[in-house]
Parts: sequence; C-alpha cells; structure tokens
Amino acid sequence: MRDWSSDVCSSDLKNAAVRAFLLTFAVLMGGLFLGQWTGKAVYAQVQAPYEGLDTFTRALTQIQVNYVEERSTEQLVQAAIAGMTDALDEQSAYFDPETYARLKEHTEGTGSGIGVTVQPSEAGLLITEIIPGGPADLAGVVEGDLLLAIDDEDILDWPLEKVAKRIQGPRGSEVLLSLRRKGALVRIPVIRDQVHTSAVQGRLVQTGLGYIRLEHFQRRSGQELLDEKARLESLSGGQLQGLVIDLRSNPGGLLEEAVVVSNHFLDSGTIVQTQGRLGQATNEVHTATAENTDTETRVVILINGMSASASEIVAGSLQEAGRAQLVGQVSYGKGSVQSYYEYPDNSALKLTIARYLLGSGRHLERGKGIEPDHQLELQSGSDPRQALLEQLALTEMDEAEREELVRLAQALPAPQRAPLSPSFEGPVSERAKNDAQLALALKLALP
Repeated sequence: MRDWSSDVCSSDLKNAAVRAFLLTFAVLMGGLFLGQWTGKAVYAQVQAPYEGLDTFTRALTQIQVNYVEERSTEQLVQAAIAGMTDALDEQSAYFDPETYARLKEHTEGTGSGIGVTVQPSEAGLLITEIIPGGPADLAGVVEGDLLLAIDDEDILDWPLEKVAKRIQGPRGSEVLLSLRRKGALVRIPVIRDQVHTSAVQGRLVQTGLGYIRLEHFQRRSGQELLDEKARLESLSGGQLQGLVIDLRSNPGGLLEEAVVVSNHFLDSGTIVQTQGRLGQATNEVHTATAENTDTETRVVILINGMSASASEIVAGSLQEAGRAQLVGQVSYGKGSVQSYYEYPDNSALKLTIARYLLGSGRHLERGKGIEPDHQLELQSGSDPRQALLEQLALTEMDEAEREELVRLAQALPAPQRAPLSPSFEGPVSERAKNDAQLALALKLALP
C-alpha cells in the first residue's frame, strides 16, 4: 500500500522549497531594484545643487573660444561669482584679492603706509594731518609741509589715488619724500610701517558738553569711543552732562564694536540678537551688563539715511531703552549680518548669514529704518513761492491785483531740494551754525 502521507509531505517540501526560492529571488531582485533606485535618488540629491554646472562650463568654454576679446578663466570665474552674489541681496559680494586686501585694512584700521593726510594745493600736496607716532611723524615730517616728489618723481600732476598707491608699500620698505618747508627743499626718507587710523574724533564743545564723531565700526572703535569720552570728561573736570554721538553717514562695520558702545550706556536688557539658518553658529543674544555703565550722561545720537548696520544697532538699542534721543533722518535699514569666507587665492566671499533683531524683536529692512525722535532734514535751495509771497506782502498795490499775484505765486511748482551731506570739518560750534541737525542735538544734550 502506498503511503500517501509520505508523498504529501514530500510534495509539500518541494513546494515549500520552490516557494522559498521564488521568495528569495523576489527579495533579491527587489533589493537590487530598490538599491539601484535608492542609489539613483541619493545621487540625484547630491547632484541637484550642481546640475547647472554643465551649462556653466559650456558657456565658459564658448566665451573663452569665441568672444571677440581674450578672457582668462580666472577673470570669467570671478565675474560669475560676482554676478551670483549680486542676485542674492545688496550686502553679499565677492572681492578679488586686491579689493579684499584694501577692505581688510579699512576694517582693521591698519595698513602699510606713512600715516599722513594730504590735500591738493596750487604749490603741491599740502600735508594737513600726521598720525602721532606714525612713520612720517617719527621721520620728522610736519604739518604744513608741501609734498613735491616721491622717490624723486614729480607728483604735481598725479591724481590723489596714484599718490596714495605710491606712498603705500611693503612694511619695512623705504619711500623718499621731497618736501618744501618754509621755502626750503627737504628730502626725508620714511620707513613704511603698519598705521592705525582711528575712526573716532571728539571735541569738548563747552564745559559739560562733549561731541564724538564715529565714522565706522572698525576693530577697536568701541573702546576708542569710550577712551575719547573719558578724555572729554577729564577736560571738562569730571562727568559730562551731555554727549552728542554723531553717526551720520556711518555705514556700520563690526557687530561686536556696536555692542561695546551700547553696553556702556545700558545696564540691562537685550542689545541685539542674531538669527540665521545655522543654529548656534549664527544665533546669538547680546545682553547689556552693569559693569562700566554710564546711566547719567544725557545722550543724543545723530543719524541720517546713510547710517546703517552697526550704527542702527547703537541708535536703536539706546532709543528703545529710553537712553538716548535721536535727531536727523530715518536710517538706512540694514538688519543683516555678513560673514567673510577667505579663499586660497586671497579673494573672499561676503555672505549674508543672519538677520539681527533689536531688543524689542524688531527687524530693520531697507526703506524701514529707525525713525529719529526729532526728524529734521538738511536741504539746499530756496522756495521761490515763499520769496514772492514775502515780497508781495511788502508791496503796495490794489487788493484785487495782490490776490491775483498771490494765486499765481501759489501755483508755481515746488522747488527740487537736494539733501545735503553734513560737514565734519572745523569747530563743532561753527558747524552748528549751518547744520540744523547738529545745533538741535547740542541743545537737547544739555538740561
């Protein structure tokens, strides 16, 4: 008798083996397909940011081969990066090596030169200022000298930019200056060195009243402002009653320097916070501390449409805390933070990496800057309508005729008035006579 149970078990085993093989094959093929699909997906994700490089390379090659004038790969790549940053925002930018080197000197307040300021005159370049302790000062150059030649080359017909480049040079190298001093010709060799230029200028207007102009926020500007304030206090015989800080046309600079200035006048609260995409790398909160704080001096800050970035942090933080009154015009509205990425060829990318918020959480935008407590514009031009009306008021004539002339005068077009740039030269009290913003700020700074 046939054992069907045995046949059934054998058949089940065969079927099970077949099913196992088919299942294994299906899983294997599915795994291969899934792995291939996943690999393609990952590859696509990795390649996605660079999918346009093929087009870029083709365009680059065609320009190099077919353009009417020869262009190097370096020139074209730099131009491409510059165009790419232009498409981001107003602040992001690409700097070639030469431009970036000058920018660093400006930001750090240092450069290899001789430490003089000149202005053109009919007889030569007049040396108007010498940095104390700088190379020119140590070599014996004095204010009032006329610069006639550099390294025995006549510079009377040179533009100022060419003169500046010729004076600058490697640290430790020598430059020969030919000068006219009180009618005599003097030749003075000067050894170029690193020169620190301060962005801070202060004046004691009268006892108890100080004025400080801050041009930009470069390295050490915060401490230099505090040192200048201490100097003015010493000249005034103690604590200043009032202080005017002039931030007009100050484009900003280093965030940390703005925090130093604000922190000196605030004893608590948030000065500024930054927010970006990179988490802790870009998100910071700067809080005021009570150390070395002046809460007594009346502070008035001058701003205008060119006051931006770090200037707005100082003005905005002190205004929000009720610590300062602002005079002038609405500020620029730059509420972003930039970082520099340096490359092996000494070029650099300046990239917006975060936005900053004032203590209240307010973010500044272009066209929506800080509004001063006392808005006052500097304008040029006179109103012909007003002049005519004043003349009519003093002239004897028939009333009907007067009314007709008044109507015609009022119909005249409004004058085009161009905003003036404030002057930062000369004694503060003299400047205030022609600078309504400065005059009001000085008045508000004293009780």
